[in-house]
Amino acid sequence: MLNINLGVEGLKLESLAELLFVLASTDRLQVLSCLREEKEYRLSDIAQRLDSSIQEASKHVARLREQNFVEKNPSNGYYALTTLGKLVTKLLLSMEFLSENKEYLLTHNISSLPEEFIGRIGELQQHQYNAKAGLVLSFTQQVISEADKFVWLMSDHSLIDSDIVFDIERDRNRSLIWRIILPIGNKIDWQDLRSYAKNVHTRIEIGFSREIIAGIALNEKVAGLLLPDLRGSLDFNSGFISSSLSFCKWCQDLFGYVWKGSEKTII
Repeated sequence: MLNINLGVEGLKLESLAELLFVLASTDRLQVLSCLREEKEYRLSDIAQRLDSSIQEASKHVARLREQNFVEKNPSNGYYALTTLGKLVTKLLLSMEFLSENKEYLLTHNISSLPEEFIGRIGELQQHQYNAKAGLVLSFTQQVISEADKFVWLMSDHSLIDSDIVFDIERDRNRSLIWRIILPIGNKIDWQDLRSYAKNVHTRIEIGFSREIIAGIALNEKVAGLLLPDLRGSLDFNSGFISSSLSFCKWCQDLFGYVWKGSEKTII
């Protein structure tokens, strides 16, 4: 039985190695990227994008067709991704994110994130990375000042007592909905908070969570994300910022995941 199992496992690894070999080519990865962007391409278009001959482009497309990543439309001769190819390109986005940010990820811990969000890490691909003191403070100010509908904040220490968050004069003419996630046991000046909410006629929802797995600041236009360092504390001197729809959706969904399990108070 052991030998049979090893044989089956060996076949699986051989198949995986073949797949990875096909993907271990800059040109073939570029073909997949082209088809992901434009959906359909003629062989001559692919050759032009690769800056190669038709013959070379044809060889790369043939290898991708062997793995059923690419198919040819017999009616017009255009090439497009198969359903499997579309899935592969989505997974490749995650690998691109890991590759481009490997130095950051070597000093930060994403293991506390739910597997769903690790699997979707490629949605963060379109981003601006910043590493400097005061980054989070300045970005949080931007998120709050530019918001028209809502502000969502998640942090492992209170931002509520900071002057950057609640400003009656600034917010009097806006009707923002606030959601803030803080650790359980965090101390809050409830009197000042209620005074602000009353004066600006706004709604403030606070969720207390047992674990803050990331730092998030977002509104309906832009999102910022920071992750824990290797000690488990949020690193407020480096992080990712983007207005990309997929980046913002990932951050909104992660915020919602933590929010759902938090103990809530509404002011």
